[in-house]
Amino acid sequence: MSRLTLSHRLLLLGLLPSALLAVVLVTYFTFSGIKALDAELRERGLAVVRYLAPISEYGVISGNLESLQNLAQTTVQQPGVKATLIIGRSGRTLAVSGRVSLSSEQLRRMVEGPGLIADNEQWVAFGAPIQRTLADTDVLFDDPAMRAGPEVIGQIFVEFDKKEVASRQDQLLQRGLLIVAAGLSLVCIAALWMAESLTHPVERLVKAVRAMTRGEFEYRVQADSGAEFGELERGFNDMAERIAEVHRTMQERIEEATAQLAFQARHDPLTGLVNRREFETRLEKSIATAQAGGGDSALLYIDLDRFKPVNDTCGHLAGDELLRQISRLFQGRLREEDTLARIGGDEFGVLLNNCSSSRALQVAEDFCAMAAAYRFIWHDKIFTIGASIGLASITRLTRSVAEALTTSDAACYSAKEQGRNRVHTYSSGTPGNRRHPDLSWQERIRTALADDVLAFEAHPLRCLGSQREPLPVVEIRARLDDRSGAPVPMAVLVDAAERYGLSTKIDQRIAAAAIAALGRACRQERPMRCLLPLSASSVRSPELLPTLVELLAAEGIGGSQLGLMISEETAVRHSPETVALCAAARQSGCTVILSDFGGGFASFSHLHSIRPDGVRISRSLTRDVATNRSAQALVRAVEEIARDLAIETIAEGIDDLPTAKLVEELGITYIQGRVAGPVESFADWVEGTVIRGA
Repeated sequence: MSRLTLSHRLLLLGLLPSALLAVVLVTYFTFSGIKALDAELRERGLAVVRYLAPISEYGVISGNLESLQNLAQTTVQQPGVKATLIIGRSGRTLAVSGRVSLSSEQLRRMVEGPGLIADNEQWVAFGAPIQRTLADTDVLFDDPAMRAGPEVIGQIFVEFDKKEVASRQDQLLQRGLLIVAAGLSLVCIAALWMAESLTHPVERLVKAVRAMTRGEFEYRVQADSGAEFGELERGFNDMAERIAEVHRTMQERIEEATAQLAFQARHDPLTGLVNRREFETRLEKSIATAQAGGGDSALLYIDLDRFKPVNDTCGHLAGDELLRQISRLFQGRLREEDTLARIGGDEFGVLLNNCSSSRALQVAEDFCAMAAAYRFIWHDKIFTIGASIGLASITRLTRSVAEALTTSDAACYSAKEQGRNRVHTYSSGTPGNRRHPDLSWQERIRTALADDVLAFEAHPLRCLGSQREPLPVVEIRARLDDRSGAPVPMAVLVDAAERYGLSTKIDQRIAAAAIAALGRACRQERPMRCLLPLSASSVRSPELLPTLVELLAAEGIGGSQLGLMISEETAVRHSPETVALCAAARQSGCTVILSDFGGGFASFSHLHSIRPDGVRISRSLTRDVATNRSAQALVRAVEEIARDLAIETIAEGIDDLPTAKLVEELGITYIQGRVAGPVESFADWVEGTVIRGA
């Protein structure tokens, strides 16, 4: 089509509508004629069987097969009749003439009235029942069977050949084609004349357009045509006068959009700070400068303290606003040549160029003081936060960006471990000090995994309502003791494992212990349920679920006894991965529990996409449920939504009987806390609660 000339296109423009109209009209009348022929054939067939059915009555009643055969032969002699068949009430053939094409199944089928029996391309068959006419004597005797209607004593079938109809249809099609050909010839002549008259002015416009595409913005068309083409030529000239201005404007907008995209690629959309990618680029330049002897710099790795309670209590909108305010607070303390970047959720990086260690320490301590003194207000709630900061010097001995970030990150974690809201210094240029004794969390977790010394805690759940089966349900958590033998807080262990990419291995160890206990309980006919909290890394890992399926198959148990718990924060931040994992988990038979539900008030929008089997209500709601009417209303709303979706509800942090009674009245399925049972070793819980049925 693109190779056709303008003249040819105008010709087609004139021909196609006329041709289409002619084809539509001829097709309509042709097929109307064909339908009329088909209708005529059907009416004729129905008329024949209606006529023959009462005529055949006497022959069927009297058993005069000769008269029936004569009737059949006479019918076949009629134009278009292919075969005639008369059968009795028992299905016995009484008379037949011609070659019957109806199948035995069709012949056995009782015909309730005159109608079409079969229809194909070559023949059509009609049938009618042969009924016994009621005489006056029949009415006098008042036979109940006769009151039900005329008695069917046989059936008659007549088949018609479609050759004659097909011939007449062919004639209609031929006439239609002749009409279309004649009409198209006339239209073609008219279209040729019209195309030639329109081609010349259009060709001039085409030349002008080509000149404009070459950048000849001063090119003009000679506006000497009449009517619409004259208007078009003058309009083209007006367009050419403005095209240069439009071109300049578009260039300016493109440059502006390009600059905006470049800014977005280098900055965090929430805070407007430099993002991690751009921060690493600037850090690389500082390292190169230090290696070339151009002066030392310093790197601060900042992790906000007590940020999660803000999200849990007030939602992610509050958390986002807190990050924006903290960003502005920190930015005001820095010089123009310094860089403040958001490199993670609540993690920031500060690059202090041409900065001594003493000044960097002062800046870091100022950040801690500002964070400690800062008060975040959200509606009627006031929050205090802090900042744990890791300080690393950038010297000529600093080898890479990864080394600088790793050492400052590890120093930041040491600051958290030592009590939060403090600065921990680590100098990457000091020989023999590349691994500080305090910065050993990665090694400690790896060693615990290698030596299989991770401990597992049982956090039992209690089922509310006497109508439910008392099946033991427990959440399993990992525990690691510090050097003094005291248990490490769960939050610290989770943060460390996630930071060093070890959380998935820990989750797999927990799953292995849980599935082994499930297998043992099933073999002893003591069924139970285990809930496994999954880290964000496990949710994103494609290896976790296949591992769980293999472990379940090895124990010979189904996945219904295993529940996977995914936090609201993980579901929000990794929504596509969460949806995919939940769908795959359901296919394997495992249940999915959405934990910390309602804490950020974003969970409701994810219920239909994630489709969990249960929700664990955030502690931020259950903590004050006994005294706070708003908390009660929220818990009740969560329970009503869960009941409508036919999913379980779990209330955590239930530590007293009145609160347990209240949440039971609200319709909660399970509770978790001191009322449900003490935290103990998972192995002891299985032995005491499940195996021995204590």
